[in-house]
Amino acid sequence: MIKLVDLYVGRAALLGTFVVWVMLTMLFLLLSLLDELRSVENDYGTLDALWVLALTVPRLAYQIFPVSALLGALLGVGGLAAANELVAFRTSGISRLRLAVAALAGTMLLTIPVMIMGEWVAPASEQQARAFRLSELVGQAIIGGPNGMWIRDGSDFVHIARPILLADRGQQSVDFNNIAIYHFSGADNLQSITRARKATHDGSNWNLAQVTNVNFSDQGASITHTELAGWSTEVRPELLDSAVTRPKFLSARSLWDYMQYLEENGLDDTAYLAVLLEQLLFPFTVLALVLAGMPFVFGQARSHNTGVRLFFGMTLGGVFMIVSRALQKLGAVYEFPPVLMILAPILVLILTAVIMLRRSV
Repeated sequence: MIKLVDLYVGRAALLGTFVVWVMLTMLFLLLSLLDELRSVENDYGTLDALWVLALTVPRLAYQIFPVSALLGALLGVGGLAAANELVAFRTSGISRLRLAVAALAGTMLLTIPVMIMGEWVAPASEQQARAFRLSELVGQAIIGGPNGMWIRDGSDFVHIARPILLADRGQQSVDFNNIAIYHFSGADNLQSITRARKATHDGSNWNLAQVTNVNFSDQGASITHTELAGWSTEVRPELLDSAVTRPKFLSARSLWDYMQYLEENGLDDTAYLAVLLEQLLFPFTVLALVLAGMPFVFGQARSHNTGVRLFFGMTLGGVFMIVSRALQKLGAVYEFPPVLMILAPILVLILTAVIMLRRSV
């Protein structure tokens, strides 16, 4: 009988989570559409905005899933409480914690495919959306991805292999490393290749550091090395900043790759480490929120209507997200370990929920 109850409660939580997840995704997608239509211009039309939004759906769905799991579990299991079914289960000797774990198990069945989508689908589609939108708005061909970005600058093609986001006490900046500039004359005549270790902008001009230039001619190829060289280009620094894919839009594999590069070059990897930890702890965030919502469906909460449960869930989810972000910002400013700042609210929420569920009715 207990196994049947587990399946019954888990199915209710699973269905509730799925319905809320779809509805919230559609709601936020509509809000994003209204915001995106404000950017519509001559070269960036309504169809372009719709395509960009379609590409951002996986990322949006992934980001709102934890709160959707909380609200869905509240509605799904709360419906059983409203029908006094949870009272019957409790009378038969099943503990509140056991019922909460059953609801959590049902939610976790949906969490696994969401994590797969967040790792394999959302980063690629988000990068395509950002590159396409920026290309249409500025009129330059831009291709972004986990291996850097490509930009067409007149007859030149520029590849920035390592655009690195650095964080110093909460302030972020972008460094452009491992640059290759392919100079063409005509459609298929490659004149030279310029490779640089780093590109910086001094406010008026671009400068390249540790430059290797390969020139091609009828007599062959010649190579020259210079420590510093100017880069004559129309590419604006703000354009490159906008084209850089932020860590929160990268997959865990790409984040780990960036961290390895930063460690090898003695650079700060805090910005990438924090996002990687968030992704690794994603299932525990879902677990904490769902468990924290379960006390609201027992005891007096069984007499509450759907609106009250939604209010409880939205309040709890909002407070958790605000506290989590605040702790991460605080940790970045005072250089606390990122894992501590991310894990602390999760553990506190889980511990509080377990204590409340173990109390007698």
